[in-house]
Amino acid sequence: MVDNVFARYARRAAKGAWWLATPWRMPQRMAFLRDRAAMQTQADELAFLAEQERLRIELRASGAKVVAPPLLDLFNDSALSQVAGVPAERVVCPPCTPAEITDAPSAARFCIDLWRRRADLRKRYPDGPAGGAQGDWGDWVLHAGAVELGLDASALDHVAGVLAGDFSAAARQAYLGSSALRSVLPHGLTPVGMPALFRWFMRTGLRQTGLRLEQLWWLLLEAAQDPARELRLAHAFAPAWQARHPDGSTMFGREALAGWFAVEYGATGSWLDGRRWPEPDIAPAEQIRTSYQVRDAWRAANPRALDDEHAAQGLLAWLASPKAGLPKHVRAWCAALDAPAVAAALAQPGVNVIGHFCYPSGLRVSVESMVHAMESVGISASLRDVRADAKDDPHHVDFRGMESHDITIIHTQPEPFFDDAYARADLFERAPRTYRIGYWYWEFDSVPEAWSVQVQQVDEIWAATEFVAHGLRERFSLPVHTLFPGVKLAPFERRERAHFGLDPTRYTFLFTFHMMSVMERKNPLGLIRAFKAAFRPDEAVCLVLKTSFGDRHPVQLQELHDAAAGANIQVINAVYSPDEVLSLMEACDAYVSLHRSEGLGLTMAEAMLMGKPVIATGFSGNVDFMDESNSLLVRHELVKLGRDIPPYHADLEWAEPSTEHAAELMRRVFDDQEAARALGARAKASAEANLSLEAAGKRIGQRIEEIRALRSAQRQ
Repeated sequence: MVDNVFARYARRAAKGAWWLATPWRMPQRMAFLRDRAAMQTQADELAFLAEQERLRIELRASGAKVVAPPLLDLFNDSALSQVAGVPAERVVCPPCTPAEITDAPSAARFCIDLWRRRADLRKRYPDGPAGGAQGDWGDWVLHAGAVELGLDASALDHVAGVLAGDFSAAARQAYLGSSALRSVLPHGLTPVGMPALFRWFMRTGLRQTGLRLEQLWWLLLEAAQDPARELRLAHAFAPAWQARHPDGSTMFGREALAGWFAVEYGATGSWLDGRRWPEPDIAPAEQIRTSYQVRDAWRAANPRALDDEHAAQGLLAWLASPKAGLPKHVRAWCAALDAPAVAAALAQPGVNVIGHFCYPSGLRVSVESMVHAMESVGISASLRDVRADAKDDPHHVDFRGMESHDITIIHTQPEPFFDDAYARADLFERAPRTYRIGYWYWEFDSVPEAWSVQVQQVDEIWAATEFVAHGLRERFSLPVHTLFPGVKLAPFERRERAHFGLDPTRYTFLFTFHMMSVMERKNPLGLIRAFKAAFRPDEAVCLVLKTSFGDRHPVQLQELHDAAAGANIQVINAVYSPDEVLSLMEACDAYVSLHRSEGLGLTMAEAMLMGKPVIATGFSGNVDFMDESNSLLVRHELVKLGRDIPPYHADLEWAEPSTEHAAELMRRVFDDQEAARALGARAKASAEANLSLEAAGKRIGQRIEEIRALRSAQRQ
């Protein structure tokens, strides 16, 4: 025992001596201690919330009545301070005068302070900042009240921008993105959960998520303004609630959801009267389809109601009759529907799509294109976003469709997200499960054996190109179909090169890639070598390498900068919006990719649609749509990787494009720009004919009809 004490003191003394001898490391030490303390605080706060939830569950199990905590008073600084357990000056946004409005955060502070300070305005315009620019309060601020408030033109623009935008989006995304937090606080934005959520954000959440206090306050004001909406949203992203009330988001299930919530959490108030809620922001057909899939009595009485319009009209008539056993006001809602239009929508083929709708990547472009392709041929889609990263676009809340169709496409890679795609989509898995399709990409003609685990979770696999499909067929016995997702250029703002810091006088080659997609495979270093071989530094030509997430790969990013030094090569490391990516592509003259392997090669297809001459390695997925007639293909030889490059194994083969040939082709494009433009025109015509959303939609639609016919025959 004594020896242990002496040993402990000896270690402390040694550490102390080391820190005294290395004072330049003190900032590191202090940062480490701060981070460790913050992590402990985070753990303590979650443990506190978990304990509160455990006590509530025990109380419910005993049959006792749950009493909700006092409501969060957003107009009482001392009460807010007491709830959060931090000083009052830390819980409220400081006042902001009109003269201090210089950006969106200061405009938000002004609006928040005005709303909290002016009881007369709250009485006259009760919608407040949450009503946005079109609300009564926002309209007064921007028009009649602007003079009284002293808002000049610049301040007014900033205030209008905040009111017209979605300033709370990042705060809501931070809440939705914390699985640990929502596991114990799924009701955090409802009145009964807001005190605990406020405490979490103030004590640890703001620091953990990097949010501004103004963003949190905007979210709180929004939630307080419409608690019934927050309850519906909580249901949409709480799989356990969906399991209990699978159609709680519809006209048919919302009253039961509200009644259960009131008892479960001790909530009170008129906002819990589901009959007084506005009609759900879900199409009637989608509501009916959702309830039909989970209500045995409906299916027993109308077994083939979704097969055709006539049967669907029969379902609607039955729902409007006393036979359905629905409340009178719900039957009246059913009777008032446009029966022919709703029946047509119910009979329309459709799928559920779970994918990366918010992750800035080629996967997002692919899944969006696939959905648009299906919609172009009359296939409806119920969409769910799979959370991937803290830097996802803050729109997860916009993708809240339920698994209402019989077919589900899971458009995410087998690794790392496929196994918990439903959890990351905050979606309860329907039982019995739907017909599942995995939409997978891979960059080699041999797919990993480890995918055998994920294959067991699907009924068939779709691939975008024959290159990927061949590898899947070689490995698995499940049906594999090649179904290109379709490509269409989304609307984008045209920007001058100066916007991107580019010289307008130089002929500009572009290559865009995602650093998370393995830089060795994308091969920008090979492209740099080819560019340097093709052009002298004094020539009016430039290469732009647009990447993202370089901060997570600092060594490789530095390698990129080092390789580019001494040449007319500009490296852009930034997360651009889809609009900006297309704008940059349009601003450049030609596109070039010396990739070693691609599952699809989406950026090449987009460049072709823009009419750009494209130079690319003549190997892998891109050769499904690129040939000698519409592009310049770089010669290559197949080589083994030779070492493990996660997630790729050393024994796999990929292309090693010829640097000399690539340099020759870039030189040709630069020297004969008229011929390059003619090549770009042929590329555009080819891409429009073969890669269109309509063509892709027809092929996808045909396969969906085959699946529907197969499942219908199995039910007979």
